Amino acid sequence: MKSLRRLIAGCTAVAGAIFAMVVGPTALAGATSNSSNLYPIDYTVNASTTLAKLHQTVKVPPGSFKGSLNLDTFVLRGNLALPPASTTVSLAGIGLATATFELAQAKPITGKVNLNNLTVTSTATFNVLVTSVKPLGLPINLVGNSCSTSKPVSVTFSGKFSFSGASKFSGTYTIPPLQHCELATTALNLVIPGPGNVFNASFAPAP
Repeated sequence: MKSLRRLIAGCTAVAGAIFAMVVGPTALAGATSNSSNLYPIDYTVNASTTLAKLHQTVKVPPGSFKGSLNLDTFVLRGNLALPPASTTVSLAGIGLATATFELAQAKPITGKVNLNNLTVTSTATFNVLVTSVKPLGLPINLVGNSCSTSKPVSVTFSGKFSFSGASKFSGTYTIPPLQHCELATTALNLVIPGPGNVFNASFAPAP
């Protein structure tokens, strides 16, 4: 029974992590409780996101998912932390530039495991922060310190737990318009916001 619970916990944990797409370095503490029915989860996350308008896949540096699984209800709750990611974009009136973005979690990730087939469905809500846009060759940040999506992004993703390797999950999401990006606001909104973006991630127990 203990080994079965561990397998179910791993399955649910994998679903807890989300996309990023655009992600950031928010180190959040895992869910905590005194209840012995909460199984602690600590996973390393390797993620990438495909930005539809840019036709680009951005690889995100390894991050983490920390949380817990309720062994009575099989509900997952926890937090995802991913480092900043960068990509090259071509902006009207600016030319080629390096854009760096990150994720600010709006509320804890929640999900639930289906015991019939070990499939997990999870939802994450976060704000996308564009921390810098620098024209190639110039040490200038065109977006200031407040560039972000105009409202939180909601991502629902799902997948199955793998018994032989890393568990893999995916989901699609829509990026809302960006705001407070100073002179680059209009140029960024031409190439980033919109539907059809894809988040892929694999999860494995932290070493």
